[in-house]
Amino acid sequence: MIPQGATWVRFPRFVGDAAMQLPVLRVLRAVGAGPIVVWGPNPAVSLVEGHELADAVVPDQGKPGPWAMAALLRKHRAARCVHFPKSLRPALAAWLARVPERIGVDESLAGFFNTHSGPFWDAQGPFLERYHAVLARRWPGLPPMPYADYAPAVRVDLPAEPYVCLMPGSTWPSKAWPREHFRELARLARREGFAVAVLGTPDEREVCDFVAQDATHNLCGRTSLVEAAAWLRGARGALGNDSGLSHLAAACSTPTLALYGATDPGGSTPWGPRTAGIRLDGIPCAPCFKPLCTVDGHPCLAGIGPDRAWKTLMDLVSA
Repeated sequence: MIPQGATWVRFPRFVGDAAMQLPVLRVLRAVGAGPIVVWGPNPAVSLVEGHELADAVVPDQGKPGPWAMAALLRKHRAARCVHFPKSLRPALAAWLARVPERIGVDESLAGFFNTHSGPFWDAQGPFLERYHAVLARRWPGLPPMPYADYAPAVRVDLPAEPYVCLMPGSTWPSKAWPREHFRELARLARREGFAVAVLGTPDEREVCDFVAQDATHNLCGRTSLVEAAAWLRGARGALGNDSGLSHLAAACSTPTLALYGATDPGGSTPWGPRTAGIRLDGIPCAPCFKPLCTVDGHPCLAGIGPDRAWKTLMDLVSA
């Protein structure tokens, strides 16, 4: 049942961005924001279905326009909306529905429709601290942004032996650590006594199958998003590109290392108690923020060797 007069939190479609909303839900609980409804596309909203962080989940039906979204908010008499995605639609919908409190970023004209807003892309620091600053416009004295400490509301059979998770997929080729490096790291982990689980979406099967030749568990395309989170939660450590699963691993409080090339770890380093993002210094074209690398050898990521990545991950595990 969808509660009346609730706080509606909009989840974006990208897994990493959705994972970064989980601490937002936790801080809203801390300030007593009332019942929380999470709405947005699947599979992102499935992360909190039946979970303590949300009182109800409303998956999108297709890609709703602002009028349909406004009708939904009006029907359930939303007390406030929190919307951090870059899309203008949630902010416009909340304004059309005359939701009393509308909280979000002020870019993309969204600030015009909000009652409380602040900068995001023009701000500095980790993304979660930028979200915190926006929320503080509504709740001065807001406690620090917590870690998500996300424990999925699903049970899966996990290995008895200690294991690490590797996530070799990425949305952009320019953000992908070489698959050969991932495979060598899998061999390193096996030599150190760890089992290795490879996670990814069905679209990432080719690279995952390549890496999994030296792993013990190839889970690519074989888990739901919540089941993947359960594997991440149980792992001793996780390593991936600047990708959604890296952010989800950090949300699960798993020691997480994300590798950066085309993007910058300054804002998007995974948010968790033991996380790091590394990028090579001295590469003049990095970060380029381009989907495709045009430099021979992709030096910004190829230059991060498996030995360095493994040592950095193990430092996080033992911290």
